Amino acid sequence: MVLKSIQILPFLLLFFSCQTGSENTKEVTQQTPAEQGASLYTMHCAQCHGEDGKLGSSGAKDLSISKLSDQKMLHIIKNGKGAMPPMKALLETDTNIQLVLSHIKALRK
Repeated sequence: MVLKSIQILPFLLLFFSCQTGSENTKEVTQQTPAEQGASLYTMHCAQCHGEDGKLGSSGAKDLSISKLSDQKMLHIIKNGKGAMPPMKALLETDTNIQLVLSHIKALRK
């Protein structure tokens, strides 16, 4: 009887660990668009532009005072400019690019 209980234990552990993982996945997918944009910005932009858009590392522009139109910002995000590399491949989708653009606009004063 004890042997059967020991044999079942690994399966129970695996089952419950899978359950925990799916809950974490649900948390990520339940982010608001603003939270998604902020997360993408933090991952791909904040190193040079700073969390608040003001860092300016390696010549990066201060995004909090940018007066560029949406179209110009989209062009720069997708294609890069100067030392900034193109972000289109990293951001993967037009939706993600739009989320980052919305976050950048929210950084403006």
